[in-house]
Amino acid sequence: MSGRDRYANSARGPPPRGGPNYNDRGYNPSRSAPPRGGGARGGGRSNNDDYSASNASSAPIDPNMPDWWNAKKKAERRQREEERRISVREENERTKMGYNNAPRGGNNGGVDGGRGNARVVAVNNGAGDDRYSRKAGAEGVGARQMSDFDDTKDKNSALRKKMFMDGGAGGGAGGDDRLRKIATADEELEGRSLMDLVDRGTLMVGCCLILIVVIAVTIPVALISEDEPYVAPAVPDPPSASPTMARQQVYWDIFDRVQRIAGGPDVLGDPNTAQNRALNWIVFEDGMELGPGKDHLHQRFVLMVIYFISGPWTPVEGRLEWGSPVHECEWEGITCKDVEELEAELEGKISELLESGREDGVKIDVPQRIINRLELRQRLVSGEVPGEFSLLYYLQHLDLENNQLVGALPSPLYKLFNLQTLFLEQNQLTNIDAVGEYRYLEHLSVSKNAFQGPLPESFKQLKYLKTLYLHTNAFTGQVFDILKDFKKLELLDLAFNKFEGTLPAELGEMSNLTSVFLGHNEFRGTIPAEIGRCPNLKEFQIDASHKIGGPIPTEFGKLPNLEFLKLDTCAFNGTLPPELAECQKLYFLDVNSNDLGGRIPTEFGKLGNMRTLGLANNDFIGGIPAELSQMAQLEKAYFQNTDLDGVMPQEICNLRDRGNQTVLEELIVPCDVECEIPTCCTRCS
Repeated sequence: MSGRDRYANSARGPPPRGGPNYNDRGYNPSRSAPPRGGGARGGGRSNNDDYSASNASSAPIDPNMPDWWNAKKKAERRQREEERRISVREENERTKMGYNNAPRGGNNGGVDGGRGNARVVAVNNGAGDDRYSRKAGAEGVGARQMSDFDDTKDKNSALRKKMFMDGGAGGGAGGDDRLRKIATADEELEGRSLMDLVDRGTLMVGCCLILIVVIAVTIPVALISEDEPYVAPAVPDPPSASPTMARQQVYWDIFDRVQRIAGGPDVLGDPNTAQNRALNWIVFEDGMELGPGKDHLHQRFVLMVIYFISGPWTPVEGRLEWGSPVHECEWEGITCKDVEELEAELEGKISELLESGREDGVKIDVPQRIINRLELRQRLVSGEVPGEFSLLYYLQHLDLENNQLVGALPSPLYKLFNLQTLFLEQNQLTNIDAVGEYRYLEHLSVSKNAFQGPLPESFKQLKYLKTLYLHTNAFTGQVFDILKDFKKLELLDLAFNKFEGTLPAELGEMSNLTSVFLGHNEFRGTIPAEIGRCPNLKEFQIDASHKIGGPIPTEFGKLPNLEFLKLDTCAFNGTLPPELAECQKLYFLDVNSNDLGGRIPTEFGKLGNMRTLGLANNDFIGGIPAELSQMAQLEKAYFQNTDLDGVMPQEICNLRDRGNQTVLEELIVPCDVECEIPTCCTRCS
């Protein structure tokens, strides 16, 4: 069953495609078009019903009914109000006529006037009956036309004329005067507006209140305008189509595209999974609004799954964090290359790499800009490595330093068989037995973890290894039985472990070595003379290893690039080899705490780049050579706890005050050496 079929009707699943939204509050499926013709009950209403409706003009309009129905009801309401006003006006006329036609004595005026009044009342009643009977006709309430109002007005005019004629014929001069007064009053009443009928005092009070309100609003606005000029509000843009609705149309297309790399529709459709969160983020929240045809859709989806499992991460100001509305290659810690560039680097093997996919045959759509470096230092706060990491099978550099990875190396990482760099420093890993799976690995760091025991035999498969950091663990055994054939090794850091055995002569065959750190282990024996066959060696350190001793190899003098030599706290004996003076780039020499004796070679004066010279805690004799003053860059010199004596040469004291040049900060000597403190020597011991 496809993801579309599986989750189309799910209550918690993805949104439906198109169609009405039956959860919308504005949608009412019970609505239907009202019937044509009569009112709500389908027939005409009686006079009393209609008149009572006219008194309910302020009744609320039903918000659940359509707009046309409400508009029709408003028109009916206005019509009934107009009819009510006409009815009241006519009733007032009849009242006045009845009062003026009352018998007051005289010749025939009272009798005739009574007859005239009776005629008027009878005629008016007939007109009223006719008007009301028309209104309750077949068309029903609301069907009356505007011509009905014109007919009523014409009939009223004709009625008044007839009343005037009848009054003149039957009532004589008295009736004639009375009818003229009635007509005059009626004309005055019709000609006056609503404002004429309102009490003048009330009108003045209302005008004053309006004036006060205008002043109260105008003054504060004027004061504000003095500081900030009025700026006309911007005209809002016309409303656009809802982006959410637009994105719902592509939801299922994207669902179908990513389900094969997300563990199937069950995983992708489960709202509790990071895969589902990543899908919804891409569809509804991602500012780039990717479509299903974008080449980097899969790559972006995988990264967001990793983010939702490992995050959220604390944003860093000035950095484009994951989820920013830009291409994922611009996010923090991500470096990309064009496919063509990788093709050149891999010497035409990129096609094989991209077509091979993962071990189980799952492949993602590889984009034009492909991720080749991923740095997630201090990011995997959950300590979990998502399985989606294995979908980045084309990844070349991965840095997971200083996270909370515990136990064995997560299996998804072993599937990144194209890795060239893997940094796992500062975690709590205990097992990397399958590290040999990385057949192209060149740089590996597993320092500061919790590894114990011998180095896994699978290390022998890392023939391309160039840098290896194993320091600060609890490895044991004879490490060089595994590493002695690593001909391409450039940096080797084994410090702070429990490695045993001797230093093999094969070290001399690692001609690419530039840095070697072997201190704080259980090595024994001597430094092989073959070390002199490493012409690129710059740094060599083996300290705090009490079982390493013998003479310091003179072959160190054959290393023209040697800059750093640290041999302190070991068991070296003999004398300092003068050949070390040939290392013109040497700036750090520490042989403190050994069993060295003899005199300090005067040839050391040629070490012009020397900055730190440590000869303390040895058995040197004689005086301090004045030739050491030629060390123009010297900053620290330690001679204490030796058998040196004599007078400190003034030339060396001059190194303590050289204007703006480098100053000899520390100069510590045996107390048997005559030296001014603190002007020349800093202290004696």
